Amino acid sequence: MTTELTLRAEIHHPTPQHAKSLSQQQLSDHRATIASEVKIVLSAYFQPHESDEIKAGQLAWWCDELQDWTQEQVVWALRQWNRENPRIRPTPGDIVGICKLARGRKIAAALPKQKPEPERKPVDAKAAAEIMAKAGFSPKRMGDA
Repeated sequence: MTTELTLRAEIHHPTPQHAKSLSQQQLSDHRATIASEVKIVLSAYFQPHESDEIKAGQLAWWCDELQDWTQEQVVWALRQWNRENPRIRPTPGDIVGICKLARGRKIAAALPKQKPEPERKPVDAKAAAEIMAKAGFSPKRMGDA
């Protein structure tokens, strides 16, 4: 539990927050690139005819969820999804999940390796009785007066 809390404290954000480093024009271009990549991947899945308004809303949703990731990360995650789930259309959450998992693994691999705890030997009854006696505890046994 302590290790888990320590690791979480060292990872400041669950996403790289790429969008914060971009100007408005760069962000607009980045979102357009993401939308294009999403359209390419989703074209491999059957899509019923949807209005242009619905398609635009869906692409905006995808861009909102993925804009904090670089184009390379998004493309890699989209292709990873397709390799693992070739017949299931992804949602933005599926792709963000793949990105977060890969990022977490990369961060975890970069952390210093923890030393294994030394192997503990079980305490036998005699040693346990000595420890208890030193602590001032002397249990009464049946037959003791």
